[in-house]
Amino acid sequence: MASRPRLAYVYHPRSFATMSLVEAARERCDVIWVIDTSVADSGTMARLLRRFGVVVDVAGLDLDEAAALVGEHSPTALLALADDCLVLAAELARRLGLSFASPELARLFTDKRLQREALARGGLPTPAQWLLSGPAAGFAFLEGEDAFPAVLKPRRGEASRDTLPVASYQQLVTLWESEGFARDGRAFVLEQYIADGEPGVAGESFAGYVSVETVVRDGDITHLAVNGRMPPAFPFRETGFFIPSALDDATAAQVLDTATRAAQALGVRSGCLHTEIKLSPTGPVVIEVNGRIGGGVPELLQLAAGVDLLGIAFDLALGRLTQLAVPTTNCVAYLFYVQSPPELHHVDEVTGLDDLRQVPGVREVTLNRGPGSDVSWRFGNHGHVFSVLGTAGDHDELRRLAARIPRLVEIRGS
Repeated sequence: MASRPRLAYVYHPRSFATMSLVEAARERCDVIWVIDTSVADSGTMARLLRRFGVVVDVAGLDLDEAAALVGEHSPTALLALADDCLVLAAELARRLGLSFASPELARLFTDKRLQREALARGGLPTPAQWLLSGPAAGFAFLEGEDAFPAVLKPRRGEASRDTLPVASYQQLVTLWESEGFARDGRAFVLEQYIADGEPGVAGESFAGYVSVETVVRDGDITHLAVNGRMPPAFPFRETGFFIPSALDDATAAQVLDTATRAAQALGVRSGCLHTEIKLSPTGPVVIEVNGRIGGGVPELLQLAAGVDLLGIAFDLALGRLTQLAVPTTNCVAYLFYVQSPPELHHVDEVTGLDDLRQVPGVREVTLNRGPGSDVSWRFGNHGHVFSVLGTAGDHDELRRLAARIPRLVEIRGS
């Protein structure tokens, strides 16, 4: 009997659920879990991970040392599905002679400045962008720029953490100082706000941006779905996703073409992509291209179309993905992230979750920030109080559920 392939999975605790990864690997490969126990919560997960494969801790090692340690277990493939792990995974893959994104491409995925430059070189429309760090006194040059309104975001970051709208130069200076950005040493980008399209451009009561869920194999690009959005909570926190989107055919075609051009501009030859695109008055504009599966997307594709996206990612990494068809959806699958009000800092009580679980179509309600938890807009999408996963018959039913949730569930705090 041929030996099973051994896949090195570069693990992050804020990425996909461990048991979902274990299930995806079960019939495909043995897993070498590559972890960094200096990352919060990684150490506590090590005991669980050891039940399902070898654990290799690379904390404190340089890249050559980490690659040598992983190489002792003879991996035949490598995979990472979290932004924070992509560069490490790419560097390990290069040293081990395994297929993965190049380190240069991994940096395009995770550096908002470099990615914008690559998209512009590829001929895609891009908003103007400025790199900011240090004291606000160094930003005086922006007074003469046509920069506002704008969005301030970390140069490297995910899930809308520490991302804010900025209306003016003076507001930028005030926010920079009041939020402590001048002291934390990170680089930020200030990016011109991509203008909003017509109300309802992505469907009545839905947000004017979408994401495209894509698999690239040997340069062949397959878009599996366009993922619609509910309007975000302040400042840019996600509140809900759904597949399929409510775009009309013509707009969907433009969005898919933009996603294709973005993948080509970055030089992607293989991998899973999650490309966020805004529907501006002049057409689709890329918000960002993520070099991994989008959060919640595997669950949505499984419910809406019976597609095992994590399994596809494993097969792609293992070199076993031979062909891929665009799936047909049979319902609207949704995942709501219910965020705290922006003024709330602490959760005291969440009531009504059991009532929500009884609503037809609701499959799962998960409390993420229960009583006693701190909450903040600065946590971004990961700071949601609870999530709701389920299916609806159509987009009108989805809208009715979205309106019903705040009547059923109350978040109290201070």
